[in-house]
Amino acid sequence: MTFVQSLTEAVKRSSDSMLLVSIPESDIEIGGEGGKASLDILAKTIGRIESVWKPVTATGSFEIVRRRLFSSEMDYAARDAVLSAFREMYSGNSSEFPSGVAEGDYQRRMKEAYPIHPELFARLYEDWSTLDRFQRTRGVLRFMATVIHRLWQDNDQSLMIMPSSIPLWAATVRNEMLRYLPENWPAIVDADIDGEDSKPYQLDKSIPTLGQYTASRRVARSIFVGSAPSVAGQAVRGVEEVRIRLATVQPGEQLAAFNDALRRMSNQLTYLYTDGSR
Repeated sequence: MTFVQSLTEAVKRSSDSMLLVSIPESDIEIGGEGGKASLDILAKTIGRIESVWKPVTATGSFEIVRRRLFSSEMDYAARDAVLSAFREMYSGNSSEFPSGVAEGDYQRRMKEAYPIHPELFARLYEDWSTLDRFQRTRGVLRFMATVIHRLWQDNDQSLMIMPSSIPLWAATVRNEMLRYLPENWPAIVDADIDGEDSKPYQLDKSIPTLGQYTASRRVARSIFVGSAPSVAGQAVRGVEEVRIRLATVQPGEQLAAFNDALRRMSNQLTYLYTDGSR
C-alpha cells in the first residue's frame, strides 16, 4: 500500500500520466478476507484523487460485442428487412409477446444489437451476470464467441441469434455455459433440454409440426437461458411464457407450433416446473 500511495502521488504530479484501476466485483476475484482488506485500503488511497468512470452498460455492451466478434461490414438493407419483419410479427401478435417490443425504443435496441437479439443480451446481463463466476463483459464475449463460431460452422440460417439459437448439443457451447452452474446441471441438459437423448429432441423427431421448426429444443433452450441462473434472495423464479416466445420465435414461423411444444413439454419433462404463466 506504500507503493500504491507513492504511485498515486507520482501520477498526480505528472501532467502526462494516467493511473487506471479496475476494481473486481465478485468475492471470488477479490480473494478472501485478505483481498477484501487490501481492496478497502486501495479504495481509500485511490479515492483521494479518483475520477470514477461508470462501468459499461448493457446497451453499450451490445456494441462492444458486435465490434469484437463481427466484421464491420454489414448488409444494411438485409438488416432493416429483418428488423421490419420482427416488428410486424410483434405488432400483429401483441398478446403473444411482452408489451413494448413492437415500439420504437425496443426496435432501436434490436438495431444496436443486430445480429444478436436483445433478449439474449438481457438474459446474459440481467440473469447470468448475477453468478459469481460470470464476468459481465468478458464473460459475455467469451460465451458469445463460442456460440457464434459454432453457428458459423453449421451455416446457421436464423435471422438473428436468440436464446433459442444456442446449440447446447455442441460440447464446446454446452461446457462453456455449464461451467457457471452447479454440478447437477449436465444431467438436466441431457435429459430435458438438448442433445439426441433429450426429451425435446424426441418430441421434435416424432411430431412433424414441431420438427419442422425444431420447436421443442428451441423452447427448451430459451427456458434454460432464462431460468437456470439462480442466486440467494431471488424472489421470483422462472421465465414468463411471453418472454419464452420472444426468445424463440422468428418471422415466418407458426406461433402455434411453439405453444404446442411448450404444452407438451410441461406435461412430459422431468425437471420443468410451471407456476401460472412462468
